[in-house]
Amino acid sequence: MQKLAVAPLFLATLVLAGCGASNSSGNTSSASGATPSASGAGTPAPAATAVTGTVKLQDAAAEVTPQATLELSLVDVTQQPGVTVNKQDFSPPRFPQAFHIPFSASAINTNDLYVLQATMQDNGRTYTTKLQQPVLTRGQPASVDLTLVAEPTPAEKMLDDFNQAKRQTGGMTVKSGTASKIGESRSWQVFSDLHGVEFIIEQVNQADKGFTKTEYAYRDSLPWVVVQEQLPKADAPATSTQRVGWGNNGVLVLNQNVSGGKTSALSDTQAKALHDQAEAEFKRFSKKH
Repeated sequence: MQKLAVAPLFLATLVLAGCGASNSSGNTSSASGATPSASGAGTPAPAATAVTGTVKLQDAAAEVTPQATLELSLVDVTQQPGVTVNKQDFSPPRFPQAFHIPFSASAINTNDLYVLQATMQDNGRTYTTKLQQPVLTRGQPASVDLTLVAEPTPAEKMLDDFNQAKRQTGGMTVKSGTASKIGESRSWQVFSDLHGVEFIIEQVNQADKGFTKTEYAYRDSLPWVVVQEQLPKADAPATSTQRVGWGNNGVLVLNQNVSGGKTSALSDTQAKALHDQAEAEFKRFSKKH
């Protein structure tokens, strides 16, 4: 469904010092009582009364759900905060999506800078343009084509931060240990800095039951991210991977269960079990390091 918020339109009469003769395209412009021009000069093109163009996705193969919403806004960014002149919504958009955003001539200040902003929300992901597109004034066009780029989701950002943190463990103090009992052997590495335990990697070999590798990361002494892999043996590819992570307020942000090439979410019980496990490991090793 397309929604258009339209500002009042005013038709401005062009009073030309010259004639009202037809131009080469067949468009005519005249003013009542105007004196014909002796020079026969052409009529200036009328000022734009709308911003038009199309929007496409950078990833043309990306699937857009029926719940997707695209919003385009014509904004005066010289004003602070920016002032929206008009906008157009599409629910859902159909790419490439054409748009037409009208405005009144009186709403545009030729000395100000105007940009066309485009944002799409779909299935928890935000799509935006890499740069804001200037339009209308200061020699900028009234017709533009935009490309939307997918931004990382909060879960993707957290996982990327986790991987960066893991690469920084090389500069930390590391202590290793092993333990074993009938049918199980366990090894671990604990990475610490001035703030205490920051990272733990634990590996458990249960012989015929397989191999489990778990990575725990902490922030402010609290569980931050846990990544647990199940493998048939230590050097084999993982058969399943569980990833969970919590924000500063303890809310679950990252929640992935990858198995058989498919990704799903862990249940609240499963996620809590990994959180409790991370807390227990922190208490166990923080006393020793």
